[in-house]
Amino acid sequence: MGYSLLDAAQSTRQQALQGMADVSNQEAQREADNKQLKAAEKATTMSAVGTGAAVGMMAGAQAGSVGGPMGAAIGAGVGLIASFF
Repeated sequence: MGYSLLDAAQSTRQQALQGMADVSNQEAQREADNKQLKAAEKATTMSAVGTGAAVGMMAGAQAGSVGGPMGAAIGAGVGLIASFF
């Protein structure tokens, strides 16, 4: 009878350790997912800034009053602001 109690205790201990390992793996996966989300958000913001700069440069070159580089700077700012929405 003593062995069955020891076996039950060992089984419970193994289940508890397995549960802790599962939680640890889930936490690591969640952290990796959060890093990927932050990287995707940063890439989206940079893409919006680049698109805004390109549009601003083209518009500035056509308008003539605000040169291409100045239009690019304005467009980059507008693209940055637009990326927040």
